[in-house]
Amino acid sequence: VKEATAANPPRTSWSVEHMLLTSFTPLLLAFTLPPLRLRPHLASSRLARLTMADEHGVATDSTKRSGFRFSSGGASSDGLGDSKPSSPYLPISEGYLDGDKPDAAWALAATNFVKQGRTILSQIGETVGLLPGDPLRPPACLGLSLSNEAVKEAERRREAAGGSVDAHPVSRTLYDVGCLLLDNLFDQRPIQRFWFLEIIARIPYFSYVSMLHLYESFGWWRGPELRKVHNAEEWNELHHLLIMEALGGNAQWSDRFLGYHVAFSYYWFLIGVYLCSPRIAYQFMELLEAHAVDTYSTFVKENRERLSQLPPPAVARSYYTEGDLYYFDDFQVDRKPGSRRPACDSLLDVFENIAIDEGEHVKTMRACQDYAVLGKVVVSPHAVNSDTSSATSDEERRALWKQWAEEVNQLGGAAGPRVSFGAESSEEWPLK
Repeated sequence: VKEATAANPPRTSWSVEHMLLTSFTPLLLAFTLPPLRLRPHLASSRLARLTMADEHGVATDSTKRSGFRFSSGGASSDGLGDSKPSSPYLPISEGYLDGDKPDAAWALAATNFVKQGRTILSQIGETVGLLPGDPLRPPACLGLSLSNEAVKEAERRREAAGGSVDAHPVSRTLYDVGCLLLDNLFDQRPIQRFWFLEIIARIPYFSYVSMLHLYESFGWWRGPELRKVHNAEEWNELHHLLIMEALGGNAQWSDRFLGYHVAFSYYWFLIGVYLCSPRIAYQFMELLEAHAVDTYSTFVKENRERLSQLPPPAVARSYYTEGDLYYFDDFQVDRKPGSRRPACDSLLDVFENIAIDEGEHVKTMRACQDYAVLGKVVVSPHAVNSDTSSATSDEERRALWKQWAEEVNQLGGAAGPRVSFGAESSEEWPLK
């Protein structure tokens, strides 16, 4: 030690790197360690990903390389059901219930500030190398990719085949700018890109329902069936969002910051658009949903083999295959309830299902535009669409009423008063 000290005498001044390390490391640890204590699943999930086996109990070569080992037994790690295959992904129970209770706005804001502040410092620490990253934490460990050029080519092919959206020039310009930003901000980060898309995709339905409530509150117009369909659409997008959160799509503070602020601005933008033209508001959403179909379809095509080797998040199984599927049927206005029951056995199934969901949203947005322009009513597929609801004139409604009255009279028999369906008829409703 003496020889080493003589050969290398201690420096009287510290380097800038040493000063930064010693100054900020305690602060970083103070902000990053409490979340691990409060949310132990973030730490324990790392061990879980190393010890889980696939459905057959044997990990594939690709899952070994990524650190995954799945198991077919045990309880679900995110608390969405008992005796379900273990999930290697992040728990999303907080996505359903984010916090203990509703509270005053300033209390929620203060809590969120503290929570986000910890993650800001964590991200800065990992970026500058003061804190180590976790290579086994989704989505980094999933090994998934997405080509921006392939998405653009898919969009060009769709439009050339007649699937283009006849959008307002302003809407098209905003859409093109948004796609350019997505390509640059989320290049080769597909899961983070999908999370950003889904946090935005929910917003139009919030705006539409807000405007429908406003119209009804003023007594201007009432559309409960349309509200019902929009609520089901938002419920679908929520589960897409939860799936991306289970895959780690919102892990970085910078992505969350951008997503939440864009969503807030987008909400009020669409409020103004809907106030002036519901058709244009629905048309703009059709643009985004068509882009989502292109993006997810391209992603599935590029990662098919890899996705087929990974299990589905438990929230995806819960939404597509378990429990009450009423809301799942309700946003698909062109399908009969119960006619679509997709498989959900792998991550490939999950993303194929999401792509099909987005295609259903495109159909619904087109139907809503027809509603706004032509008055063709959009109703839930669970609604009882009797012939009366489709009658558009007084003569048609009268003819249907007569037909119904005759059927009732036949059931009631000849005795007693009969149902009357017109001034020229002496028949009346049978009292017995």
